[in-house]
Amino acid sequence: MSRLGRWFPLPALLLTGCTVVLTPPSPPQEGRALFLLDHGRHSSLVLERDDGGLARYSYGDWRYYAEGEATWGVGFWALLRPTPAALGRRLLPGPADEASLRKQVAVGVERLFPLCAEAVAVDRLLGELDQLHQGEHSQRLFRPDYDLEFVPHPLPYTLQHNSNYVVGSWLQQLGVGVAGHPRLANWRVAEGESAMPCSTQ
Repeated sequence: MSRLGRWFPLPALLLTGCTVVLTPPSPPQEGRALFLLDHGRHSSLVLERDDGGLARYSYGDWRYYAEGEATWGVGFWALLRPTPAALGRRLLPGPADEASLRKQVAVGVERLFPLCAEAVAVDRLLGELDQLHQGEHSQRLFRPDYDLEFVPHPLPYTLQHNSNYVVGSWLQQLGVGVAGHPRLANWRVAEGESAMPCSTQ
């Protein structure tokens, strides 16, 4: 289990069983690859850029995730009230395939879901996230253990608005059906469906 997957023993027990069912989008006219990464109790999203490179994005509590105060107390406090949030990004060279991605991501990946969405939707989400990350920030931290550069995210971290919830909202923007509340990274693909990469890759 990843480092992030060990930090909330009591809340994790309270939320056990919150399975989130993913329904891949309809086959796109012009596909672009994306990958949902399950790191244990935490998730991140990798998006293929128009030049073939990749961008990995992640969201979390600022103190715990960006500043590295990975203690039970800091984690539990983040569940009790809204706290400052972090947006992490790492640009990767590609290519957009599972084997290459697993070699490039520096943190543990328990499960990986390859998906395909309309290129225009991927570009739109990338534009929003890139703008948030590249803006003027008084704080900017690189964490080599997570291999991410963090900047403040404008929306506070809460139990209802945690890393998995935010990743789920990004997936919905890409046309992926998300049934359930993704407080924990308990993802599965809808029965009769399959998580598949872009056929053009």
